[in-house]
Amino acid sequence: MTTPTHEFPLRHPDRPLLVKKNETPRSAKGTLDSKRYAAATHAAALDWVGEPGVIRDARILLVDDVLTSGSQLQHVARRLTTYGAAEVRGLVLARAPWG
Repeated sequence: MTTPTHEFPLRHPDRPLLVKKNETPRSAKGTLDSKRYAAATHAAALDWVGEPGVIRDARILLVDDVLTSGSQLQHVARRLTTYGAAEVRGLVLARAPWG
């Protein structure tokens, strides 16, 4: 049995499926606690604007450039599962050094 594929998450930038509804704190420069707070705030501001059937039972791969604490991936993954995703995994290109 093959798994159906969708164009999600590779969508045209003018037709997003997940939209941040308001500005959130930047996390690029700050303490680990401030980065975690920013990640939670960012994820809470995300709204699924696509058809519910597109995300329901979907297996999603989130891609991030740099992993610092993992909070961003964790919070966004939780948000996507509340919208119906069956599984969310993360792929990062680099990890910030600890300490």
